[in-house]
Amino acid sequence: MQHNGNMILVGIKINDKLQEQLDASKPSVKPFFADNNEDFLQVFRIDDHEYLAKRAKSGTSLEELGNMRLNLKTMLNLICPQFVISEAAIKIYAYSPSPL
Repeated sequence: MQHNGNMILVGIKINDKLQEQLDASKPSVKPFFADNNEDFLQVFRIDDHEYLAKRAKSGTSLEELGNMRLNLKTMLNLICPQFVISEAAIKIYAYSPSPL
């Protein structure tokens, strides 16, 4: 959902292990998270942490949020095949961009 730049994200906090695997990922999968493309995963900074997430559009249903969770898991498995993703690690976050 977006209003005045605020949005809802479905994502995972980037820890050291995930960051290492993102850095070591194959060039062929980098567009899935490195190009800041809304169709794929994007990196967001919330407080002092980075999150790999997808944006939810305004009016997103609970079913669509569930699909976004599955899509996130699928992309992460492609990008970082050795990374183990727990169900509890994927969360919904509120995001407000920092004022310029």
